[in-house]
Amino acid sequence: MIQPAPVPSRSSRATVQSVEKALRLLQVLDRHGSWIGVRELARQLQLSPPATHTLLKTLQAASFVEANPASRQYRLGLAAVRLGAGADPQQQMRRFARPYIETLAERSDETIVVLAWQHEQAVVVDWIQAGHTLAVTHHHGVVEHPIVFASGRVLLAYQDRDTQVRHLRTEDYAKLAPNAPRDATEALALLDQVARDGIAVTDNVGNSGVVAVGAPVLDAIGRLVFAVGCSAPLTRIDPARLAHLRERVLEIAAEMTQKLRAPGPVATGRTP
Repeated sequence: MIQPAPVPSRSSRATVQSVEKALRLLQVLDRHGSWIGVRELARQLQLSPPATHTLLKTLQAASFVEANPASRQYRLGLAAVRLGAGADPQQQMRRFARPYIETLAERSDETIVVLAWQHEQAVVVDWIQAGHTLAVTHHHGVVEHPIVFASGRVLLAYQDRDTQVRHLRTEDYAKLAPNAPRDATEALALLDQVARDGIAVTDNVGNSGVVAVGAPVLDAIGRLVFAVGCSAPLTRIDPARLAHLRERVLEIAAEMTQKLRAPGPVATGRTP
């Protein structure tokens, strides 16, 4: 006997309609490709400005939409771009991170780097070299042996255990000494400590002559998006200077995390 299909409830229909409107809004933002105001979005969507604004705030809270407080305009956010097939996530990541690392470079007066974990590798998203005669230098591309670097340790610390173990099996620990983990067990313990502390600090690992600080940047649901790091020559660092760099890195990482999580007051000076 053929049973009649169940009739969707009013609340179910309303939910579907809301999802459809949100998807249409994201499509409009994608086609537009740059900042756009609420009224223009509402016109294209054939919705009221208040309804459009509510959708935008909901999507912004999950990082699918980014807002410009000065112009009161909106564009696609990092979460939407990361889901986009065929999109270049690094370009969007770089665009998001750049103003923050410029601020951190000014506050710290040292070299700044942003790393992301992509395809089981640590990749440089962007970096700014300090203007000193003696300064740390980075390069775009894959970072070999991320367990050696403060920002690399942060990237690894916020991966799941299977990912950590797979990566650590590839390391040649004899080549990482001195001041580096001596085996995978020691490396895992170190990564657990970084995750608990919400920060990594390295001091002359591998006789590099560099001191570095790294901190995580998390998205709206607590996933790692970036590791942001600051590094300086050992000769320019004393306890007071290191404390200053720690505070500045934590400060900017918290600001980036807050921006990705939801609109509201910017948290500073502490890890999320």
